[in-house]
Amino acid sequence: MSLGRFLLVTSTTAFVGYAAYSVYKAGGVRPAIANVVKSSVKAGNWASKKYSCAKNEVTRMVDEAKTEIASGGEV
Repeated sequence: MSLGRFLLVTSTTAFVGYAAYSVYKAGGVRPAIANVVKSSVKAGNWASKKYSCAKNEVTRMVDEAKTEIASGGEV
């Protein structure tokens, strides 16, 4: 499973869960939608930060490997 698909599945699951919980707690549709939107934005921001950190780490490892190969080191 790719990272993009994983993020999509988890975001969708979180969205549906927040939606159901919000409708249950809010007692109305409009407040529930507002809570879902807020929660979705928070979840999206969190996922974006995690993806960015992982991408930076992989890029760093690739650069290190290329440097090692260029210097004649063994892989």
